[in-house]
Amino acid sequence: MAATTAPEPHQGGQPRVYKTYKIRYLGLFSIVLLNVTTGFVWLTYSSVASSAEAYLNCSSGIINLTAILYFIAYVIMAPVSGWMFEKHGIKRALLFGASVQILGSWLRYFGNFIDSTPDSPGGRLAITLVGQIIAAAAQPFFLNVPPKFAAVWFTENERTTATMIGSVSNGLGAALAQLITPAITVDEGSMSHSLLFCAILSVVAIIPASFVADHPPTPPSPSAAEALHETKEEPFWISLKKVGTNRQFLLLMTVFGTYVGCFNAITSLISQIMEPYNYTSSEAGYVGAAMFVAGLISAAVSSPLTDKYKQYKSLCKTLVPMATAALIALIFVVRRNDIGGIIAVCVLLGISAFAVLPASLELAVEITYPVTPASSTSILWAFGQLNGVIFLLVLGALQDNELSSTKNINPPLIFMAAWSVVFGVIPMFMITSRYYRMEAEIASRKNDLQEAEASSREDTPKSDEKEEIIDV
Repeated sequence: MAATTAPEPHQGGQPRVYKTYKIRYLGLFSIVLLNVTTGFVWLTYSSVASSAEAYLNCSSGIINLTAILYFIAYVIMAPVSGWMFEKHGIKRALLFGASVQILGSWLRYFGNFIDSTPDSPGGRLAITLVGQIIAAAAQPFFLNVPPKFAAVWFTENERTTATMIGSVSNGLGAALAQLITPAITVDEGSMSHSLLFCAILSVVAIIPASFVADHPPTPPSPSAAEALHETKEEPFWISLKKVGTNRQFLLLMTVFGTYVGCFNAITSLISQIMEPYNYTSSEAGYVGAAMFVAGLISAAVSSPLTDKYKQYKSLCKTLVPMATAALIALIFVVRRNDIGGIIAVCVLLGISAFAVLPASLELAVEITYPVTPASSTSILWAFGQLNGVIFLLVLGALQDNELSSTKNINPPLIFMAAWSVVFGVIPMFMITSRYYRMEAEIASRKNDLQEAEASSREDTPKSDEKEEIIDV
């Protein structure tokens, strides 16, 4: 790992120079590709539940377990990924995660060469679950890095957009999985095609990660240098403890965990939720894809505006009630012969949930500053995935196909709506924290300006330039 350096102090009236480098886009692309890949691996089985059950000769509970294992592995590995980012740098952490994903993906594929029958499903099922656990352990290395990468490589007017692109790319992978996996997997005999596709994609994804740099030679902003220096001044585990005892952050963690949990549960169980109403896996895939596409468009529109106006709290306090309203509406629209209504409500859910994701991640960094972004991101995502595990277990227990089909009462949807009101909307409106990173950055730039002016008057009175940002 290259040594971390702060910006050189300006001398002789010369301006302090901040630089951005075009190679930052290659790094962002690498993060996107890795997150898209993990989205495919995550939903390989649950997006084609019926075919997967026949392929593995198992129950729907085991198929749900493939998604649950993803969330459990995330919770366990999230702190490890945060520590690796701070201790060994972004590049090594990404390469480690990508290598683990390759191993898990190919193990799942090799299960295809083990015979599986209803009487003897053990061998294929065992290697599949082991491969799924290993691949799942890679996910936090991709999901946790966007705020850290954005803080180090992008200016303050680009950070939210960069965080958005990196964070929602996991959702993009899930959306593509909802569309592509059912098209590839027409029955249990073609399940191996999806597994091979994921395995090859995992190898492709590691290639651009090999060219990622830990940090730019010259930082793009005052806080970027501090983001690199914080880990030398304070161990990661101490930063983690500080974040975990910040009351405003804990409120945000509750909100974030609620909606990530709900969204992950809907994504994993959409096929089973719609099954009692005679919808096919392909139709459920269309619903999931519509939700993700709408969310991606929403995030793409909102993030540049958020970068410009920095209204993280206002945006979250608008979108969180909107997402809750969509969850409540799902209770009433998931019916027979109403695919249009289901898609419309899921589009609203995608718009609100995806737009709030990058804003809340950046808000977490502002609330906990100057603690390293890896700490807040690790805890947020880990708690979100933990909620995903809880929701999948609870929703699986609440699922009652007969009640849903005969009386149009869907207990899983009712549970999620009620939970989001209590643990989403209410704590969101209790968040009043200042934007500490933003305030520090303004103060730093003001100080730079004053120092440059003073130095200019003493040494080089001809120079009027105080600060410069260069795109290299």
